[in-house]
Amino acid sequence: MTTLANPLQQELHIQQQIQLITELNQQHVRQVMDYSKGFLDKTFPLARGSHKDVASYVVYYQQLLAFFHDGSTSGLKEPAQFIALIGHRESPEALLLQNEERHVELILNRRGLQGSQDPAGIDDIQLQTTTPDCNWFSLISGRQISCRSRAEKSFTAKDGQPFQL
Repeated sequence: MTTLANPLQQELHIQQQIQLITELNQQHVRQVMDYSKGFLDKTFPLARGSHKDVASYVVYYQQLLAFFHDGSTSGLKEPAQFIALIGHRESPEALLLQNEERHVELILNRRGLQGSQDPAGIDDIQLQTTTPDCNWFSLISGRQISCRSRAEKSFTAKDGQPFQL
């Protein structure tokens, strides 16, 4: 193994390695997000377009609308799949979707680690599991999330009423 003789060479080498690892991590996050949005396209398809191309989500009356960079919009192919949100309708913090008996939460945070890199500001996509101990699964981090840590969330149903999971 070759060692770097002077401290300046060592520092430069370390900075190059950090940059390389950062780039690899960002590429991995983009791949995971792309795969997760493919899951959304299959499970909660838009009437037109793809979740991969969404610039923002807005709740208009009782409909979830996806806005694209070109200014066009689309709702869900099955509008009843949108059931609740957290935050303001024009800039929601989270969207709750339902397919059959399973819920999926899109966590929106343009200042978050992943949300700051995603055009739509999606910071996480969490899938409700069917396990008896009430877990959710983060499609982005690949980690289980217990329902206890989600207990403080208060959703508003699309009709404006409080919504409890």
